[in-house]
Amino acid sequence: MNQLKILIQNFVATLHNYDYIMFAISGALFFLILLLAIIARKKVGVSLFLVLIAFIIIITGPIFGYKYIHATLFKAEISNLQIKELEFSEALVVKGTLTNLGSKNLQKCSINLKAYKGPHNFLEELVYPLKPFQKMSILKQEQIDRNTSIKFKMILEPFTYSKEYNISIKATCL
Repeated sequence: MNQLKILIQNFVATLHNYDYIMFAISGALFFLILLLAIIARKKVGVSLFLVLIAFIIIITGPIFGYKYIHATLFKAEISNLQIKELEFSEALVVKGTLTNLGSKNLQKCSINLKAYKGPHNFLEELVYPLKPFQKMSILKQEQIDRNTSIKFKMILEPFTYSKEYNISIKATCL
């Protein structure tokens, strides 16, 4: 229960004014279309269609709107990845560059690294990324202006996996 509370608090902390405007527009459209459905209640087919459209808007509007807003305002790209497994130490070093491609300056970025088993078939290719055997995150709390880059380095230790593996790296910025 406590983890859910922390998850909700972290989500609310990432909201921007544009998100609140988008939530308000989705809610207003929902109520407007429901009002139209009530007005058209004599025509059952039209009314049911409007109710269906209203619920689709209230569910998908905030989800896709949030993703779109954050993909355009706070877009970050990771490039120049160098992955090296150390020879005399049980560690994996990942170096890269984080570039701000969004329309706002970034204040903080969370870079998440996941290591998972190498897949041997299509089903494993879908399942293994969902259950990594090792993960790591770093938080960069420095301003990254538009179209500028910063370098980062992550050390995943102890890294003892000796078979085939894949690395997934993702940045979430505000």
